[in-house]
Amino acid sequence: MSVIFKTFILLFLCLPQVATALELFGVNLENSSRDELRSAVKQAGLILIREAGEDQWYDIYDSSTAVQGSSRLFLGFVKADQSFAFAEYEFNGIDSRNLAQTLILKYGDAEMKSGRYLSDRSYRWQRDGIEIKLANDWQNYRFRLSYIEFGNLAKLQQEQSGKVARNEQTAEYSVF
Repeated sequence: MSVIFKTFILLFLCLPQVATALELFGVNLENSSRDELRSAVKQAGLILIREAGEDQWYDIYDSSTAVQGSSRLFLGFVKADQSFAFAEYEFNGIDSRNLAQTLILKYGDAEMKSGRYLSDRSYRWQRDGIEIKLANDWQNYRFRLSYIEFGNLAKLQQEQSGKVARNEQTAEYSVF
């Protein structure tokens, strides 16, 4: 092989590669189901704190052993068809610059949104129908990395609204 060809191969292998499919724990988020994602998360060693039930729309996991600096992973699913709606990592502290650089290497250039202050910026990517967002949560001294499928998130929110409306209707007839 020529020196030029070897150099090209070496450069190609050393450059960061933009991800082709959006996955968490080896599961393609675009077509994932609740059971498939739950299984993958548990196989990765995350500890279940709370599994969604009748009145909850998301699971909570301790993610500190899987993703450095994170404390929680929230996974939300549409109850009607068990489809993926969102995943959100919660990180302690407010310095998200290192994670932002890692995500830029993985997903490519981000759409950046400046906030009121210099350090108050968020990063956004669109991939496979999923929005990826990294933003500070100043009130809680945290930052969050979210993966959101907005169509399914709207369904989840409708289910939540329906549950609240049903509870308000039956509250009139409650014996308590």
